[in-house]
Amino acid sequence: MIIAFAPSKGGVGKSTACAAVGARLAQRGEQVLIIDLDQNKTLERWGRKATIPGLTVKAMERDQFTTEFRETIAKGDIDHVLIDLAGAREATTLKAIARSDLVVIPAQASEPDLREALVVASDVRDVAEEKGAPIPFRVLLTKMSPLRTRVTDFVYQELARHQFPIFRTVMVERVAYKEMFLTGAPPSISDKGGAGAEVGALVIEMEEIIAQSKQPNAEARAGVGP
Repeated sequence: MIIAFAPSKGGVGKSTACAAVGARLAQRGEQVLIIDLDQNKTLERWGRKATIPGLTVKAMERDQFTTEFRETIAKGDIDHVLIDLAGAREATTLKAIARSDLVVIPAQASEPDLREALVVASDVRDVAEEKGAPIPFRVLLTKMSPLRTRVTDFVYQELARHQFPIFRTVMVERVAYKEMFLTGAPPSISDKGGAGAEVGALVIEMEEIIAQSKQPNAEARAGVGP
């Protein structure tokens, strides 16, 4: 799988989701490469602490991406590539989106985040049109309150109104997601029943979406239509 994590804006849990999913895939015995294109290099620093067999975290400059990505795919020894994109609308972001099997758009339950997520979704649709092939995308709701609130009700209503594809799984505000950057231990190790279970469900859902998108007449399910 090639999965890009495209930020709607800063502080939405993009790098957290990318790291947690990458760790979960590697723990299944698969070879995972996380490409850190974010200027903050959050995942590169986390990768030095995380000791998970099969997981490689590599930071690179944006002008290196195309060559490095092509060489990585050509080698054929990586099962999954996860791309942590920078919070900017520039050429490298669009190149990564074009090469992805799935684009994840993390967003908190807030009106500003939803507005920015719409912008990212528009970019994905534009790239898919240029590519001539559907690119599945989903909004991933992050830092969610475990309790139902007026804000969460508003978010779900707006997502439905815009016919916006979202993951069934959400990432609840949990200590384990914050601690992973202090200790290096992903939620699938430190909080198996809470955050770990969420990440496991999210990975399964990602695999289902990608599998469906590769079936004939899958464009309507890919999240590229209106």
